[in-house]
Amino acid sequence: MEHTKRMQNQVMTKQTVFMLLYEPIHARLSNFCRSMAGNRSDAEDLLHDTITAAFEQFEKLESTERFAAYLFTIASNLFKKQLRRKKFKGAYNEKEALLLEDLNLSSEMKAEMAMVLQRMDQLPKLQREALILFHISDLPLEEICNIQGGSMSAVKQRIKRGRERLVQLCTERQKIIITLFF
Repeated sequence: MEHTKRMQNQVMTKQTVFMLLYEPIHARLSNFCRSMAGNRSDAEDLLHDTITAAFEQFEKLESTERFAAYLFTIASNLFKKQLRRKKFKGAYNEKEALLLEDLNLSSEMKAEMAMVLQRMDQLPKLQREALILFHISDLPLEEICNIQGGSMSAVKQRIKRGRERLVQLCTERQKIIITLFF
């Protein structure tokens, strides 16, 4: 009985600390998952899987200062794993950009934004991920560096080249969207 109480206290402590660290970055992580997954259902699944995996391995986190990078890395890895699995299940379709629901835009602007996000799929994986982490999830460069690996200079180059390539892929109207949101 005493052992059970001690275990419950440890779980509550772990859970409390986890939630204190998680709450400030919930919105950014949620936006990241929505941007990566492309639809609400897959985004919610990705978010829940990320939280579950992070909580299960929480004791292995060496520094709470790296908690955000820890979560975004898990989300990124889980998403890549899901993509690999979907290759065997059928075509991957990322037409819906649920990020648009969060914006108070006209339907015409939403359509243009959806096209911009669709064009992002044509970017190399690391550039696309860097743009999403920086512009949509609003992460600082240091955290993106921790998530993606490589140097700070490499992350800056991915963002810069990703933006430049995205502008090349878009129409004049879509370029306006890029300047507003990217």
